[in-house]
Amino acid sequence: MFLVVGELINSTRRRVGGAIADRDEAHIRQLARRQSEAGADVIDLNAGQSMDHELEDLLWLIEVVEDELGADVRLGIDTSDPNVMEKAIARCSGPPLMNSISNEPSKRPLIEIAAGRGCDVIGLAMGEAGMPKTADDRVCETAAIVEKCDVAGVSRDNLYVDLICMSVATSPQQGRELLEAVRRVSYELSVKPLVAASNVSFGLPNRRLLNRTFLAMLIDVGLAGAILDPTDPGISETICAARALLGSDEYCMEYIQHHRASTTG
Repeated sequence: MFLVVGELINSTRRRVGGAIADRDEAHIRQLARRQSEAGADVIDLNAGQSMDHELEDLLWLIEVVEDELGADVRLGIDTSDPNVMEKAIARCSGPPLMNSISNEPSKRPLIEIAAGRGCDVIGLAMGEAGMPKTADDRVCETAAIVEKCDVAGVSRDNLYVDLICMSVATSPQQGRELLEAVRRVSYELSVKPLVAASNVSFGLPNRRLLNRTFLAMLIDVGLAGAILDPTDPGISETICAARALLGSDEYCMEYIQHHRASTTG
């Protein structure tokens, strides 16, 4: 299964940040519903923009989204604060996805929370050195975070590693470096690689074309999931088509079902 994490309920987005501050339930409900209907497996929730009220805002988001989509909705809890993370995932009705841990020493408590809860977790392939520049950097950071998770008792089956996607507008080799990192992490380390795919096109025109094309290329080298806007036209079709063509979709059933749903919906 390819994991789709819906990214739209994020307080760094101006309209969403305003909706959280104003307790505009209608806007949050609409974003949650649209992403779910577009095929998101996880609805990511980020309320970190207002640090003084992060926990209060995040608990409100959990309540609103679960009320809209039902208690069995899978939520991604996106925070770097261990205290906020622990209290927020305890409030989730179903098993959440923790987003995220990393190799930074300050993130050690988050790894311990993940081990104690036994939930899926996203790890960032970065540490004290900052953002990785090359495939080697990403593989090295991934190996380090896997080792920390192994020691803490986080199962590799529960771990996705975000290999840090950057824009090719300012660093033209980042697309190639990320593709190589995904291939190596998937096949050499047997870890599930994940990316925020839309970052690759930041600053360029016709971003949707670049995002869809790059996503198909990433799936070819072993990508296991992506943080993205599932309502972006063509994204879900690209994922289904790529998996069908690569033999990851047995008898192309996911592709056929998606086609039928899109033509009859």
